[in-house]
Amino acid sequence: MVRTRLLVLGALLLATPLSAQSWCAPQKADTGFVALTGVTLWDGTGAPERGGTTILLHGQRIAGVFKDGAERFPAGTRVRTYSGKFIIPGLIDTHVHVGSDVSGEDARPRAKRRLCRALLGGITSVRDMAGDTRALASLKRDAKVGDITSPDLYFAALFAGPAFFSDPRTAQASAGEVPGSMPGMRAIDSATDLRQAVAEARGTGATAIKLYAALTPSLVTAATAEAHRQGMLVWAHAAMAQVSPLEMAEAGVDVMSHGSLFAREMGSEAYAVLLKDSTGPLQGTFDTPAFGSLFAAMRRLGTIMEPTLFIYDGERGALRPIAGELTRQAHGFGIPIAAGTDSLGSGDEGAWAPPNLHEELRLLVRYGGLSPADALIAATRTAAQTIGALGERGTIETGKLADLVLLDADPLRDIANTTTVRLVVKRGAFYPGGRTLAR
Repeated sequence: MVRTRLLVLGALLLATPLSAQSWCAPQKADTGFVALTGVTLWDGTGAPERGGTTILLHGQRIAGVFKDGAERFPAGTRVRTYSGKFIIPGLIDTHVHVGSDVSGEDARPRAKRRLCRALLGGITSVRDMAGDTRALASLKRDAKVGDITSPDLYFAALFAGPAFFSDPRTAQASAGEVPGSMPGMRAIDSATDLRQAVAEARGTGATAIKLYAALTPSLVTAATAEAHRQGMLVWAHAAMAQVSPLEMAEAGVDVMSHGSLFAREMGSEAYAVLLKDSTGPLQGTFDTPAFGSLFAAMRRLGTIMEPTLFIYDGERGALRPIAGELTRQAHGFGIPIAAGTDSLGSGDEGAWAPPNLHEELRLLVRYGGLSPADALIAATRTAAQTIGALGERGTIETGKLADLVLLDADPLRDIANTTTVRLVVKRGAFYPGGRTLAR
């Protein structure tokens, strides 16, 4: 009878919306040593997957990675054995907009629920691509110190031409101030003191400047140079109305987003024709000197491509094969690919579902020609580069932050297995994975 009641209680818990459960209660890293043994490890460094491995954690850090039984554990080490399970680095979604919907009474609780669901899906860091930097700075602080259950946040301060700030989204992200006047949401033109503007953007806690719209090639180049001089990264779409992908790359932008926009390198007329009829075979369409020059420049400069294949759905579905073929060609040129969704997850209520990054990984394999290992790199090692955090995360190595995902099945055998999240470790704190919450 007792066992039956427990089973019924368990079923009710799994059917209860995630936000009503205790899964999102913040956890803290163990101050002592914890050993995860018996796992098969893919560490993201380029080393082959290896079984029978121990990962030793101490607080928020990885204290050692070695073959099971090869080293003696420090006194008092707690041992957790996961035979038959697989461990990968914490995943990073390199394109989210948590900070673009922060107005309203329920805004912060809603954002916290979305972030919690992402973490339980294996995402331990996100790159927020512009929003209200005041709200983002608060969430970033709380996530970092463990006051909320959330991936760590790295966000951008947005720079755009004055014409852009008639967009109603800018009023929402600048609530209480004049759109275009804020350090995190700034209108710039040829008269702007870029040194001061970038310094103020740094003061928001932003990792990067996002160059967005209504800018000229010369202003993109000048803003990028000043941001780099002050130690900030630069993120941008692959093209703007007046700026081609090659001009964007040659300006020194660190990460270029949205795969379909790379097709703008073919010129406006040819691009319009392509968009009008994109149903035919695309193989060879981008095998031209123009794209050869673009990808050669990106490879030389170390520019990262972030295709966001996930967003090409519904009315934009015809763009997915275009973005996929350009991803395939860029990858063949040796351009580093980063995994981002432009849509963190499906809502913040109801039964748990995997965050959208898992689908992006599948699409990178299906449309972009990446192997499962390449797709994992796009969401770990290369993703860490997009946020300037490779020294801290993106691979499983001694001394790095303990950001780990424990899977029930091998993602190298089938990339869809990244959804089998059994356990998530973020900064050494343990959380149940979505696999334990799904019905």
